[in-house]
Amino acid sequence: MKKFLYRHGLILFLLVMFGRGLLGMLAVKGVHLYNPTLTIEKDLGWVIMLIYAACAILAVKWVKIDKEIGLTMPTSAKDWYVWIPTLIIPVTLAFYLGNNSSWGHVPFLLIAAVGVAVNEEIVFRGILLRAILPFGKTVAIIVPSVLFGAVHLGNILVGGDVTYALFQFGWASLAGMALTIMVLVNKSLLPAIAFHFVLDAVEYAGIGAYGIHSAEYPLEWLTIFFLLNLAFFSYSLYLLKKSKTKSQKVNFMLHL
Repeated sequence: MKKFLYRHGLILFLLVMFGRGLLGMLAVKGVHLYNPTLTIEKDLGWVIMLIYAACAILAVKWVKIDKEIGLTMPTSAKDWYVWIPTLIIPVTLAFYLGNNSSWGHVPFLLIAAVGVAVNEEIVFRGILLRAILPFGKTVAIIVPSVLFGAVHLGNILVGGDVTYALFQFGWASLAGMALTIMVLVNKSLLPAIAFHFVLDAVEYAGIGAYGIHSAEYPLEWLTIFFLLNLAFFSYSLYLLKKSKTKSQKVNFMLHL
C-alpha cells in the first residue's frame, strides 16, 4: 500500500482530502452530541484544523515522502529573508482588521492558524505539487493553485459572504501560485508554512473567528488584497527567474 501511494501521488492527495474531511466531520458530530450550540466558525475551528494537520503529517510520514516534499530546513537564511517584502500583505490586513479577539480566544486562533498552514501547505504544495511536477513546472504551479483557490469557495456553503468568497478564490489562487514558487525556489515547505501561518493568524485575530467570513467587506479593500496577492505572485516569478539564472551560471562554470 505504501509503495502504491508513493507512486500515485494524486490518489494519496484524494485520500488525505477525503480522510481529513471525514474525521473532521465525525469530530464535530461527536462534540455536538454533548453541546450542539458550538459552531465551527466560533468554537470548533481549531479542533478541525488540528485534525487536518495531523492527517497530512501522518500521511507523508507513513508514505515516507516528508523530506522529498520539503519538510526540511532551507539551505540558507537567505531563503527566508528574500520573502520579507511579502509580509506587506499580513501587515495591511492587520491595519484593516485590527484585533477583534479576546485574549482567552487568541491561543485557539493561533492553534487553528498553525493547523491550516501545516495542512494546506503539505497537501497542496507538498503532496499535490509532487504528483503534478512530472507534467512540468508551469502546470504544477497553476493547477494545484487554482484548485486551492476553488476549495475556498466552500466557505459559501457554511455561511460565508459570496462576494468575499469569489475574491478569496482569486487571491488564494494567486497566493497559491506564489507559495508554490516559494517551495520550488527554496526546496522547502517551511518558509511557505511560516508565511501562511502569519497571514492566517492576523486574519483570525482580526475577525475573531476561524476564517469563515459571514459579513460583507468593502469592494475597495477586497480589490486591494487581490492586487497585493497579484504583486506577491509577480515577486515570486521574479525570484524564480533569478534562481534559474543563477543555476544556469553555476552549471556553465562547472562545465568550463
